[in-house]
Amino acid sequence: MMFCRHCGVNMLDDAMFCVKCGTKSAVASDNCGEPSPKAMPYRYTVATPHPVRMSSLGRMSSAQLIKLLTSFDEQFARIDAIEEGIQSAYELMRRNKTEYDIGLACLLLSGLIGAGALLYGIVCEPWNHQAPVSVLITCAVGIIPLLVGLNQLRVFKHNVENVLPALYPAIDTNERTIADIRKTMRPTLLLLPASCRNGKANAYILQMLICGRADDFNTAASLWEEYDHRRRLEQLERDKVQETRRQTIVLVISALAQVSQAFEVKRQTKALQDLRNDLNIQH
Repeated sequence: MMFCRHCGVNMLDDAMFCVKCGTKSAVASDNCGEPSPKAMPYRYTVATPHPVRMSSLGRMSSAQLIKLLTSFDEQFARIDAIEEGIQSAYELMRRNKTEYDIGLACLLLSGLIGAGALLYGIVCEPWNHQAPVSVLITCAVGIIPLLVGLNQLRVFKHNVENVLPALYPAIDTNERTIADIRKTMRPTLLLLPASCRNGKANAYILQMLICGRADDFNTAASLWEEYDHRRRLEQLERDKVQETRRQTIVLVISALAQVSQAFEVKRQTKALQDLRNDLNIQH
């Protein structure tokens, strides 16, 4: 089993082309007399998975590409910062809703404690002189969730009246700003391969150009796709390990439950045997 050098999909060992993206496989390259990737230097271990569709980028020098991708990197960083602010605003909204729920729960708990103390004071025997003291102590304990609930509702009301009204326009403005930035970047980004139209790919390609491991965009993009494919495989392996650990824990818990059940059956069997012996002795 081998993988496509462009999209990373699984391929048969004798496949000539990728069934997903149509990229020529290593087998087809060898049959056509193209140099084997293993015989090429490390920087060119991945054959170019996509022709230079963007003639302007293909003709750019390394310095020009660095300048262009640096501007992209700044724009992607700006988008990330704005999106982080939007996520913080939504998190504040969710936290405010949680505070409201906690406040209601505390008020409900306080009411239940007060009702229970009152019911106890009503139904207790007249001769029980400790009942009033118990009722007072219970009511004092019930004041604690009451105060907590009132404070949570006060915070919720303050956020609804003062904080949240300013968040919605800010979120709308930030989303429009992101849309404007992406609209400005779109004409050039559409010239890039689909796998290179994100901040991580742009930062990696820029790093390859700056450190000298790539002299043109195609080579840098190929290195990114190789790295991204390897990263996805590593993530898949980590997910498999996590799933294996989870299944192992489930099996261990199941085994412990079965052992406990076996001991319980053994104990009950012994108890029945002892009871039968006692009955035989009595008869």
